[in-house]
Amino acid sequence: MTTHLSAPAAYSGEAADRARVPQEEGALSRFREILLQTGDLGWVDKTLAGLSHKMLWRDDETGASIALVRFQRGSGIPSRHAHASNQFMYCLSGRYTYVPTGITLTEGAFYWNPKGAAHGPTVAEEDSVLLEIYDGPHYPTQPDWYSDPADAR
Repeated sequence: MTTHLSAPAAYSGEAADRARVPQEEGALSRFREILLQTGDLGWVDKTLAGLSHKMLWRDDETGASIALVRFQRGSGIPSRHAHASNQFMYCLSGRYTYVPTGITLTEGAFYWNPKGAAHGPTVAEEDSVLLEIYDGPHYPTQPDWYSDPADAR
């Protein structure tokens, strides 16, 4: 038995897809450690104009995830909303503002939005790249600004 493999689990995203070890039985996969160079990954557009992401990792059972999100200047989340879990964001570049409160993420800023706390709308004052982490599912229901349910995962 190889000791560098995980216990069986249900993960997806770029890291998990590359780390998956084929299993002969059972629905859950095992994973090995993996290193991603995020610059080698392509941005995937969401159905909200100006928003794209690189899904790095997701726990398909809990909805927890880690992604890079990119907002083009002038884009953002159009309305007030809340999340079904804690949302954590670390600004890698740009200027991303929560309009009602004036909270602005700039390079090096860490933001925590507690589960159920209403926030937004937002606007990217510059092209912005954020590391976004959820410790569970993103939304209690699909927001109306997404036309594809996969974008709300």
